[in-house]
Amino acid sequence: MREVSIPVMEPSPAQVRLMESAERLVALRGFDGASSRAITQAAGHRNHSAINYYFGSRQGLLDSIYHWRSTPISAHRGAMVADLVAHGRETDPEALMRAFVEPYATALDALRPSFWARYSVASLANRPLIFMGEVRRDVKRFNDIEVPLSVTLDLFDMMRAVACGGREPDAGLRVAVIVRSINATMAAWEADVERRDLDTVPLEVLAEQAVRLGSVTLTS
Repeated sequence: MREVSIPVMEPSPAQVRLMESAERLVALRGFDGASSRAITQAAGHRNHSAINYYFGSRQGLLDSIYHWRSTPISAHRGAMVADLVAHGRETDPEALMRAFVEPYATALDALRPSFWARYSVASLANRPLIFMGEVRRDVKRFNDIEVPLSVTLDLFDMMRAVACGGREPDAGLRVAVIVRSINATMAAWEADVERRDLDTVPLEVLAEQAVRLGSVTLTS
């Protein structure tokens, strides 16, 4: 087997097909319903060992999907966080929520049809309700690699400092509920778009509602 660096930083067309296939199947069926064989077949590979060949393992594939999708979102989010800090708005609930929601919505809009929100919901399904600590421990596996998700985790810490006056575990629970609710809402929007539902809410309207409701919930 050839040597593969995980996560894959610059995926080849064959790797992209596998990542898109895995993302879509996980979004629609969950991780348990998206077998490696099904992913490989949906990507058009006849060789059932394609995942191991291109990513080293199934986990390598999943790690690469997260890096691939999270990188542009985190770059956008990181710039927004840097700007709000520069303007002294790191305790402004609306600014914090906007830094979470806007890069997310921008990515989903660019990806149409998107499966990323539903994939994210599936990814959190097997995590603790207050998932942030476990995710932060998990990313430590990548010792020498800058993990895009770190930007989002740092933003969640800023949100926790504002929520419930920073009292834990209430603050962590409040942020977890907000994030999971927004993920689920974005996932429902994705499904509406995929079905070509005539009543699909414009994404910019949905994003603005998410920012407003999240801001109120963060400090209520």
